[in-house]
Amino acid sequence: MKNYQLFIKTLSDLIAFKTVQGAKSENAPFGIENKNALDYTLSLAKEFGFETINYNGYIGEVSFGNGEEIGIIGHLDVVPEGEGWDTDPYTLTIKDGYLYGRGVSDDKSPILLCLFALKELKDSNIVPNKKFRLFFGLNEENGWKDVDYLKTQTTLPKKGFSPDADFPVIYAEKGPSRIDFYLSIPKNLTDISTIGNAGNAVPNHAYIKAPIDKTLIEKYNLKIKGDKIESFGKSAHGSKPHLGKNALKPLFEYLNELNGGKLNDLVDNFFNDAQKISQYGNETGYATFSPNLARIENGYLVISVDFRTPAKLKIEQFYPLFNNICSNYKLTRFRKPHFVDPNSNFVKTLVNAYNSIMNSELKPVSCSGATFAYVFEMGVAFGPEFIGSDNKIHEPNECMSEKELLLAYEIYKKALFDLAK
Repeated sequence: MKNYQLFIKTLSDLIAFKTVQGAKSENAPFGIENKNALDYTLSLAKEFGFETINYNGYIGEVSFGNGEEIGIIGHLDVVPEGEGWDTDPYTLTIKDGYLYGRGVSDDKSPILLCLFALKELKDSNIVPNKKFRLFFGLNEENGWKDVDYLKTQTTLPKKGFSPDADFPVIYAEKGPSRIDFYLSIPKNLTDISTIGNAGNAVPNHAYIKAPIDKTLIEKYNLKIKGDKIESFGKSAHGSKPHLGKNALKPLFEYLNELNGGKLNDLVDNFFNDAQKISQYGNETGYATFSPNLARIENGYLVISVDFRTPAKLKIEQFYPLFNNICSNYKLTRFRKPHFVDPNSNFVKTLVNAYNSIMNSELKPVSCSGATFAYVFEMGVAFGPEFIGSDNKIHEPNECMSEKELLLAYEIYKKALFDLAK
């Protein structure tokens, strides 16, 4: 990789920006740290000789070339760091062949790799017959308001990719939604919270305030801290709840026993898949239902669920099942699933770039998450995760191996050079 030391220095600077969504201010709709990270990135791109646009602090664009437009979109914002880190989450740490830091995989390294690969294309003797438009988002983790604003300012390319998922190429994505269920507050529950958690991550720490029964505390492996009963689990991306251990579940099991089994339906519907939601799907994947947030609000117990609709299905098909759980619910966030023809020339070019570098014969796949690729009509996700990687996205100790980072760079570079011809 050319300019590797500059890449590491740039990545280190980007990791240092705590780009969790913050308070809105002038030209900083998602917080000052996000604004500063975008300003820094666009300044670097200008030094590289690219044209840049800052869309009033919502999102940035770097462009190069002329001809048919190819979009590339990633994001500089991150989920909260959470607890359990072995290193400072906002200091890039390199040890034992791995890079650690919040955003090192999702999505600061990958989108930065694309910028450096585009620079290498620009510095070559190739005159592209495409116009590459590289976008740096700031609100991917919290509602995509950056993209909503971008659509009011410009027309997006029809084709494009996002380096924010898995290799070789993801042609189908589930549609992510957030559903708030409003239930009666159980007897004995006076407070409940998930600690430092985003709505799209399985909670690894939660607490309730309720009467203390030491026998049940021990049974459900809970902890007592002051007037709180704490639960610790294992975080995971909300699109893959089976990889985590939801800290809310033992708390509700505890409350259920305190209330003589009156919360059996609540526990079974939210945590034991009593409605068999996970059995609905097709060749692109199956539905997921992950209760990631809980709170008491306006006289209700509110449980917020990350729900993913498989490609080729509609969320309306699941409404009867949601009604079986609780008829008082509302969608606070919704996105349709996404599907692109895996046999299109654009997808084939990207797959061939991956297979050429990796000496493999893989085919496009579907995924459980939803990425910025959705913003392009023919948008696909393209790396940076390799098969077997465990980059701990949305978890403590988020990481990426140096070997895989360099491989990803070569794949992105080949894809851009091939698309430019």
